[in-house]
Amino acid sequence: MVAAAHDVIEVPDADPQQLAMLSINPPTAHLLLDRFVNLQVGDWVGQTAANSAVGRYVTTLARRRGLKTLNIVRREDAVEDVRAAGGDVVVVSGPNLADDIKQALGGDRLSLVIDPLGGSAASDLIGALEFGGTAVAYASLTGTPMSVSSADLFGREVRLTGFWLGNWYASEPRHEIVDTLDYLARLIAEGVLHAPVEATYHLDDYLKAFTHARTAKRGGKILFTFE
Repeated sequence: MVAAAHDVIEVPDADPQQLAMLSINPPTAHLLLDRFVNLQVGDWVGQTAANSAVGRYVTTLARRRGLKTLNIVRREDAVEDVRAAGGDVVVVSGPNLADDIKQALGGDRLSLVIDPLGGSAASDLIGALEFGGTAVAYASLTGTPMSVSSADLFGREVRLTGFWLGNWYASEPRHEIVDTLDYLARLIAEGVLHAPVEATYHLDDYLKAFTHARTAKRGGKILFTFE
C-alpha cells in the first residue's frame, strides 16, 4: 500500500524503498511529459538537472514513448548515470552551452523544455525551442523565476508555464490519480523506473539524515527506514 493525497492505494510487490518514492517524483516526470505538449515519436525534450531523480525518470519515460532527450548536467561524473537512465544526449553545462546544444540537435529543435532550477539555467535550452515551443518550470532551486529572453518570448512566441504536483493531487479525479500511480508502480515493480538511494537512516538519526540530504554531489536519495 502507498498513501497519496490523503488516500491509500494498492501497489504491486516491489522494492519498498523504490515504492516509497512513488507519489512525488515519478508522477512529476510523467505529467511533465504528458500534459503540456502533444509530443510525438521522435520529438526532442530538453531538461536541466538531468541527473536528479525526476530527471532520470523523465529520460526513462521519454525513451519508452519514442521521444529523444537532451540532458544538461553540471558535472562530468553525472554523464554516464543519465545515459544509463536512457538519456540520448548529455551535455555538461559550460560557457559554450548554447553551441553545444545546437551541435547536439543537429538542426532539430526542442519541443519541450523542463527546468527545476529557475534563473538563467534553462535559457540556452529555451533558445533551442521550436517556434511556439513550451518551457515548464516545476521548481526554483535557485530561488528566482525561469529566465526567458524577449526575443524568445515575443519573436518566437515561446510559452512559459509552471507545474506543481500538489495542484494535480488537489484537482484531478481520484480515478485519474489512482490510474497514474498504478501505471508508475507497475513500472517500478518491473525495474523500469529506479532512483538510486545513497543512504538510509532511522528516524532517531533524523539530524544526520537532513545534514546528508543537504550535501552537494549526492549520488542518490536519502530515506528513512522503519524496521
